[in-house]
Amino acid sequence: MARTRTRIEDPKTQQNPAAVAERRARTQPAADEAASNGQPAVRKERTAPAVRKGRRGLSLNVGGLLDRIPVVRSVAGYFRGVVSEMQKVTWPSREETSRLTSVVLAVTVAFSIGLGLLDTFYSWWFRQAFHADSEWIFLAVGAVVAVVLSGGYFAFRHRI
Repeated sequence: MARTRTRIEDPKTQQNPAAVAERRARTQPAADEAASNGQPAVRKERTAPAVRKGRRGLSLNVGGLLDRIPVVRSVAGYFRGVVSEMQKVTWPSREETSRLTSVVLAVTVAFSIGLGLLDTFYSWWFRQAFHADSEWIFLAVGAVVAVVLSGGYFAFRHRI
């Protein structure tokens, strides 16, 4: 026995014939104007039918075998999200990439030189602290550093 869809008319959902005629009257001038301009009339009242999905079986598409296994479904959903986010990325040009790479390398070299000098200074300074005859050098350098840091704080405290 073949299955058929029957349409049950509900009086609440039936459209008023006057409203339908009014809607058609509003869209008719737009179609007439498009025809007078030499353009084909476009109807936008009806939505496009949904694309029918293929057979469910061993396919790897949505609704296939992978979507039936909960753990695999979540992993596949994660990678689908990754792919959709990667499509939104605006990639830099070759020139911009090389310019930004040179900036990163220059900053890395500058900071490595600065940290190397700071390490050398601290190693010299603490070696002075443990020599009996050069304790005063350690204390003098410590006092200078304390004065510079506290003076810098009081000078720039409104900007911090």
